[in-house]
Amino acid sequence: MTETPKTLRNIEIKARICDNKEFDRKIEIAKNLTTNYTVIKQRDVFFNVTSGRLKLRFLEDKKSQLIQYQRPDSEGPKLSEFLILQTDEPEKLHQMLAASIGVKGEVIKTRHLFIYNQTRIHLDDVKNLGTFIEFEVCLQPEQTIEIGTEIANEMINIFGIRKNDMVQGAYLDELLK
Repeated sequence: MTETPKTLRNIEIKARICDNKEFDRKIEIAKNLTTNYTVIKQRDVFFNVTSGRLKLRFLEDKKSQLIQYQRPDSEGPKLSEFLILQTDEPEKLHQMLAASIGVKGEVIKTRHLFIYNQTRIHLDDVKNLGTFIEFEVCLQPEQTIEIGTEIANEMINIFGIRKNDMVQGAYLDELLK
């Protein structure tokens, strides 16, 4: 009998950063919170699906990932439920999915990743789109959405995120506008 994959959950927030000076300031805030920091080059290929989103994430020097997720397109903290499949053959998987369901678009970014307690802090420079900050509060199975939202709101306050800078959907949605 095969084990059913466990859906992971997090509370997410994404916001636009207006300029390079503010981007650098937010990197310094993150560095003051944690030393768990790395820079990652990512290429996300999104596929045509009828529910949620499906993307193949190409990572330099690491296994790539196929990520399926459900998340509302709304501003502010929101629940994201997702599954991740690690792959050593991303090009073959890309070819199969592109032939079967088609490619919707692609996002290329440099991600400054900080891990602070149970929160992933992303400071992203997205090609043809600009700079952004994103928080992913990784929920433990026993944690409620409300607890994750409270943590996300604390991060919003620490980083001085303004409501009018918040982004509703995925980077691809912004690129396709």
